[in-house]
Amino acid sequence: MKRNLLFLALSVLLLCASCDREERRLTGDYSYKLSGEVALTDAGGQTTHHLVHRNGQMNIRKDKSQKAIYIITMNEMAGGAYTMKAEVHGDSLRIDPYSFSSNILSTMDLPSIGQDETPSLVYQITAFGGGILNEDILIIREAWTGYQSGNSTVRVYGPEMTIIAEKN
Repeated sequence: MKRNLLFLALSVLLLCASCDREERRLTGDYSYKLSGEVALTDAGGQTTHHLVHRNGQMNIRKDKSQKAIYIITMNEMAGGAYTMKAEVHGDSLRIDPYSFSSNILSTMDLPSIGQDETPSLVYQITAFGGGILNEDILIIREAWTGYQSGNSTVRVYGPEMTIIAEKN
């Protein structure tokens, strides 16, 4: 009987240690770069394309209230901050849709601004996607959709936004 209890205790301890190791492997601080191309379409159907490049710090922590859910925060060097939730299974993760505001340089026709100027306009964006963890590198592919703040006829679409994050 004592041997069975000892075996059971060791099994539970080993199982808990392996679960904790998986959590420690993903959680931590990362440096990230985001890149991709967004298309901005106005009410007349005219589309302009803009490259998006951002970088900053990413932090990943386990959501203690939910199994297999992690909270990811991204702090851009330019000042933006985003929070998202991800469901993790092994080396892959699925990011729940999350929303944020962002500036995107645009040359769309604006009555008060000349064509050679590039105003910075605010857009409301919803992002979703998934990724994989390979050693200490996290690769996330997202899709962005949204609209210009104050002008919902200007639409944003970024089908292939890529985030590369390396653990610090």
